Amino acid sequence: MHVLDYIFNRISSLYKFNNYPLYEKAYTIMLYIAGLSLRDLSERYYITMASRESVRRWFHRFSRIFSVEKMFRRAVALDETVVKIHGFRAYVWSAVDVDSGEVLAIYASWSRNMIVAMKFVRIVLDRCYNKPLIIVDRGPWYRWALERIGLKYQYQRFGVRNVVERFFGYLKQRTKRFYNNINSWKTKSLEDYAITIATIRNLLTIIKTQGGVLPG
Repeated sequence: MHVLDYIFNRISSLYKFNNYPLYEKAYTIMLYIAGLSLRDLSERYYITMASRESVRRWFHRFSRIFSVEKMFRRAVALDETVVKIHGFRAYVWSAVDVDSGEVLAIYASWSRNMIVAMKFVRIVLDRCYNKPLIIVDRGPWYRWALERIGLKYQYQRFGVRNVVERFFGYLKQRTKRFYNNINSWKTKSLEDYAITIATIRNLLTIIKTQGGVLPG
């Protein structure tokens, strides 16, 4: 199944009111992720006649199709990165399966500490049948959380932890379009944004590593 066909099938149940064709929404979302701005899509190139705000809502709603199969996982890399919301620092946390390259979880928060780290680790464990080896950097918030939950972990600056760094690189390429500054006061908006990016990245990972066979 082609990635656009997959997106089309999934979004058919997402939008109650379809003033615009579903294929138009699917192409618009993909082009926005590819790098076009809201203005490019709705005003400059007329990819869609919908307003910028409508396109923004389509994009954020798309995050609802994000799903990860619960399974045995050997090792998972965790990391966080800074993104600004109205000029204030916020954090996007991400977990990536080091073997498959699949993004397992995304979380956004205003703070970066041991309590938030523990909450995120528990989200990650919900996608695993086992307690995988956790790969992290030396951020002090990880050690306490991982030991508290009873997980084995390794410190790595490079190596397999690069899988999560690559995802953040992809995310930052996109946020540079608006100077790495999300126009919202809610971390949920930032989280939805990152989840939508992760959804597309996961689909592309399947195409590259599993013979291009997407789930029906």
